[in-house]
Amino acid sequence: MEESEKFIRPHGMSSEKASRVKARGHKKEFIYASLIKGEVTKGTKKEDVRDINGKIHSLKGGGEIQKKEGRHGKWQIFLYKKSRFEQEISFPAREIILDILNIFPTTHQDYENNKREIKDRIKKPMINLKDFLLNRNNRSNFFNKSFFDNRVNFFVIYDDEAFYVFDKEETINIFVNLLEVGNSSTSQKVVFKYENKLVAEIECRTTDDGKYPALLFNMQKRLAFDLLTKEIVPNKNFNPVIKVYGKAIEYFENYPL
Repeated sequence: MEESEKFIRPHGMSSEKASRVKARGHKKEFIYASLIKGEVTKGTKKEDVRDINGKIHSLKGGGEIQKKEGRHGKWQIFLYKKSRFEQEISFPAREIILDILNIFPTTHQDYENNKREIKDRIKKPMINLKDFLLNRNNRSNFFNKSFFDNRVNFFVIYDDEAFYVFDKEETINIFVNLLEVGNSSTSQKVVFKYENKLVAEIECRTTDDGKYPALLFNMQKRLAFDLLTKEIVPNKNFNPVIKVYGKAIEYFENYPL
């Protein structure tokens, strides 16, 4: 365990209590950690859950009936400034991403004054990024790093008061095999589609909010959730609020829930 990580021990909670969401104010990581007898790890990036075998579970919210706006929202996979890619020399497509971000002037005002020219200039490296991601291995490495920081074992979606658990590698394979990679009509974004529906996109964030300029990668919650639950089979309920899919089932069959 890295020194930067801290273990946060959750209080015990029954499945029934989680099902009724009496602790709606609690973060989903704490609820899930209590259900699998694990611990929430607080690192430098985000909170994950480490189970009793040391496996890492990364959680994202899918939506709730009572909060319909969240049901159709987006996951922000990352929002990184140029300095992040300068530091992480092994980040997939790093050089192409730097080519994109280096086009932007230092100040946001200079960008506003030359917006049309800059948007036109980012088309070529965005096409290069799309070409890079058309390669299956490159795409797999990009998803592994972007979603899971090359260290996660299970992907968990909290949706309508239940936790849906997927094997990380199987999740990546679904995204790699079924999402079609292309550019937007303006060639200013890289887009990922399934059955002609936009599931995810990579674009430049240019608002003057302290993150200028940055690269944003986001994904539609509901479309991604539906894709995974449709394509990864079989599934099995391990208690009223934990449903496990595909290759993850074998692990949970031997896990002391």
